[in-house]
Amino acid sequence: SVSVQYTFNNGGQRINYSLQHEDLDTLREAVAELEMQLQTYDSIFFVRNDLQGSADELRLKLLPGAEKLGVDLAAVSRQVRQAYYGEEIQRLPRKNGDVRVMLRYPHSARTSLDSLDDFRVRTSDGRELPLFSVVEVEYAPGIKRINRSDGRRSAYIDAELNGEVRKDIMDDMEANFLEDWKARYPGLLVNKAGQAEGEAQFLIEIASLYLLAFFVMYALLAVAFKSYFKPIIIMTAIPFGFMGAVYGHLIFDTSMALFSYFGIGAAAGVVVNDNLVLMDYIGKLRRKGMSVREAVIEGGVQRFRPILLTTVTTFIGLMPMLAERSTQAQFLHPAVIALAFGVLFALFVSLLLVPALYSLGASIKRGVLGWFGIDYNIDGSPELVGVDTEQVKAEPLAN
Repeated sequence: SVSVQYTFNNGGQRINYSLQHEDLDTLREAVAELEMQLQTYDSIFFVRNDLQGSADELRLKLLPGAEKLGVDLAAVSRQVRQAYYGEEIQRLPRKNGDVRVMLRYPHSARTSLDSLDDFRVRTSDGRELPLFSVVEVEYAPGIKRINRSDGRRSAYIDAELNGEVRKDIMDDMEANFLEDWKARYPGLLVNKAGQAEGEAQFLIEIASLYLLAFFVMYALLAVAFKSYFKPIIIMTAIPFGFMGAVYGHLIFDTSMALFSYFGIGAAAGVVVNDNLVLMDYIGKLRRKGMSVREAVIEGGVQRFRPILLTTVTTFIGLMPMLAERSTQAQFLHPAVIALAFGVLFALFVSLLLVPALYSLGASIKRGVLGWFGIDYNIDGSPELVGVDTEQVKAEPLAN
């Protein structure tokens, strides 16, 4: 069967490894063994590396005493290059670009190694000496390119995947192959590369940005509510929004992608807004004289419909985008799944856990203040037990 797929950013599933070792031969052996292991998976095809194969080349080595004849290895190498590759002697301007005129051996001499027998090397004083009288010629494997990373010889392995199985394969490699394989090659370093490296860098960056965003969010809520505790209660639903995004990806059998974390951030904003509405209304009821229990129950009843409608309309509004199967919409699916199911899962947290935490916090505060001899008024303000507050206001306490 033939399956043809395409994306706008060529973002197909791949597995990449970056290997480093001081010795090139050891590195080649490690790369070959890793490639053989990757080829055992049915979902992997087109495994390749960036180590270029060596080709035999002629190496010139100056014979002892040759320098006394007025030649050195650089001069010999330059003359051999001039004879077989050529020396530019003129450049003729033309309409479509310059034409280089090269002076070198004729084609018949350049395609045969027998021409080396008749090759003459010119010395600094104008004499001509046979090539093999001043140098020794040997065959040796030539290195076309040397790859280094952090000063070490490195190799990059790339393999293409058929399906969303990259994480499963990498977990299996980590559990059943990599440890024993690295033990057979002391000094070998294995680093994340390609998509895995990009995801690791992305997670580090987005984690720091999310921490900054949550701190600013907490600071704004603390200023608005004039409390250090209430913002924590409001933000407790954010982790549950993340869990909802994970469950949504499991339901749709979709891997967590980079766009998923953008959807999680958007879901966190919606969840905080729902909890903010609920906590603000409970605070208003408390200031009207209701007890904690009455305010929590009344606030949950009165704000049930707005929170439910906000969640349901957001979820339903995202369904058309989630149902779209065109290629243009595929890269947005992880973000849509994270936002839709993050908001839906956090609905129950907003209606049940947040009011429960608020009641628990009020009980703890009442117990702590009571231990210090301070009564907890119905409006939330502390009152000294057994003390005439009017007298305190009229007569300031002494030191």
